[in-house]
Amino acid sequence: MQSRRPAPTRGGRSNPKVSQVGEAQPPGEARPGQWRQIAAQSWHAAHPVPALYCVPGVALALLTGLALRQPGPAILATAGAFSVGFGAFQRVSRLHVAPMLFAAVVMAIATAIGTVASNNTYADAACVAVAGFILGLGTGFGTAPWWVLLQGAIFLVVSGSIPGDAREGFARAGLILLGGGVQTVIVAILRALAPGGFPPLSAPAATLHPDTAAEWAQTARRVVSRPAPEWRYGILLGLAAGFAALVQRWLAFPNGYWVPMTVVILLRRGAAETITRGALRMAGTLLGAGVATVVVAALRPTEWGLAPLIAIAAWGAYTLQWVNYGTFSVCVTSYVVFLLSLEGLPELAVAGHRIVATLLAGVIAAAAFAAARVWRRALAAGRFASTPRAAK
Repeated sequence: MQSRRPAPTRGGRSNPKVSQVGEAQPPGEARPGQWRQIAAQSWHAAHPVPALYCVPGVALALLTGLALRQPGPAILATAGAFSVGFGAFQRVSRLHVAPMLFAAVVMAIATAIGTVASNNTYADAACVAVAGFILGLGTGFGTAPWWVLLQGAIFLVVSGSIPGDAREGFARAGLILLGGGVQTVIVAILRALAPGGFPPLSAPAATLHPDTAAEWAQTARRVVSRPAPEWRYGILLGLAAGFAALVQRWLAFPNGYWVPMTVVILLRRGAAETITRGALRMAGTLLGAGVATVVVAALRPTEWGLAPLIAIAAWGAYTLQWVNYGTFSVCVTSYVVFLLSLEGLPELAVAGHRIVATLLAGVIAAAAFAAARVWRRALAAGRFASTPRAAK
């Protein structure tokens, strides 16, 4: 039996009693007690049975690539299937697969753009900054649209790790789209055959998207106005993400794309939530890397032996995505370590790069908050100074 979860709300308002953890919710303002709230383990929010519906798509994409002796394309297709699978837990309409379809298309487009733009450091940083800005604005449109934009921003950043021409960009985009499409079709078939195992679900504290074209237009006009918190957050996130993209290029950091990607994922409107999520991500990364390293060292799996480990880690991520961000990060880190091992990357090196990236992203996020605070105080002081004083 699946646990009941609170109904989504409209207008960006959410249930303050529900912890916003995982990758499924747009960032909100910091609230009292949020540190304890975010760190809590919400085991009632685990969904192991629906998670099973998303594993076959990941496995099929991976095994097909391995059968063709193409580990590189297998990684891309598997990444597309894995990320799109989270869309099965989102809702934008009565069509259950709509978030998955939107995500697959957005991820493919972002991959093509990121591959080509990454040939130039500043073009790449500009694209990442624009993606961060759009993602910030997207928080005003509800949870599912924001989640789709988040996947696009992530794949834009990741695709920039290996520059390529337009042909390579379209090839990679095709693999992402193929993996996401396979995942969408398989989940749709399984839900049709066994609908009771995957009832309609929504993320904790989810906010609904606009219903009509008029509501979409009204929301768009609101979020692009300067007083809107989404506008200010979009500027902050865009500048921080773009700067992170430049920093990782200047430092020539191995797997450096994790730095701007982590900024995009971690940076929230509230400093407390950002710091807490960073700490949880660090703890989850350390534990997940440790588990994955021990498992690989003990089993010494071949490429085919890694496949079940990747599938198990993916199932754990789907199951625990709403339980706690740190717990979720354990599964995601294990999945990343297992997946990148297909290309012969050392597990400890991958884990170390991810840890350093999280630390560097945390520093950039803290600097962004500090700069934003100084800027707000300067503006407030300027307005006060320009106010005419009453004659004595």
